[in-house]
Amino acid sequence: MARTTPLRWRDIADDLRRRIESGDLASEKGSSERRPLPPEKELEQQYRASRNTVRDALAWLRQQGYVVSEQGKGTFVVPEPDIVDVTLRAVELGLAPGAVSDEWYNRDAAIPADRNATVSQVKVEIQEGTKVIARYLRTKSGSEFISRHQEIFLDEKPWVLQTSFYPLEFATSGASRLLLPRDIPEGAVAYLGEALGYREVGFHDEIRARVPDENEKRFFSLGESAAGIVFETVRTAYSADGNPFRVTVTVWPANRTRLHYNDGKVPDAVLRTPGLAPNDDSPPTSSPDGDAGSG
Repeated sequence: MARTTPLRWRDIADDLRRRIESGDLASEKGSSERRPLPPEKELEQQYRASRNTVRDALAWLRQQGYVVSEQGKGTFVVPEPDIVDVTLRAVELGLAPGAVSDEWYNRDAAIPADRNATVSQVKVEIQEGTKVIARYLRTKSGSEFISRHQEIFLDEKPWVLQTSFYPLEFATSGASRLLLPRDIPEGAVAYLGEALGYREVGFHDEIRARVPDENEKRFFSLGESAAGIVFETVRTAYSADGNPFRVTVTVWPANRTRLHYNDGKVPDAVLRTPGLAPNDDSPPTSSPDGDAGSG
């Protein structure tokens, strides 16, 4: 870039960001390879700028999650993540997450069939619920709950953290399998229907973006940049009497996840490949309800 006057740090940062986003300085999308930026001295000459100005530009790019710096090695472009399109209201596309798994029944999300989802062993705890969980399940603050937590991996990479909460009285009233640290093959909601007569007639989703906690940063390999945030979805299931009986909290890395909903008549191509434009000749179809969920 030929200039007759020095550039401000923001001008340099914007130009480097543009070159990264265009692919001029970035690795191929989805690649784990990190391409180095030119050395600071070279950037000073290229932009006719002082060392401090270049360093201010690089600091901003680090803050925004475009680059990372390693002492003695240089500054590297962060590879663009492979975005996963997730349909939160699953349709008849198979079980999810992991449409090919016979052990994981979940209506909470559907993923593309060509992705391989695996799930960790269930971690079960009995704990005093937070005020937030107590509010969702309409119980008194300090009530005890069963929590069932799993880590979910997509193509062997950390993808989702999911925890479902149930009143402890469910286990003492006949649904004792909630306390076992293993999957419930027919799904926890179906099991509660068999054991306690609960039938899910609807659910409410709450979605927010937030700063991750330390465990989430570790699991998702997130840094301190503005790009290192997570989506949190809170799904509350309701029975026919209008009472909540299950809360599922799911945490997704926002920098590589797109969340989708479907309602009414939606083309098949959109249902099966969310995030891609449908074919013009795709006939419209309604979005059916899926099977009950697990957890």
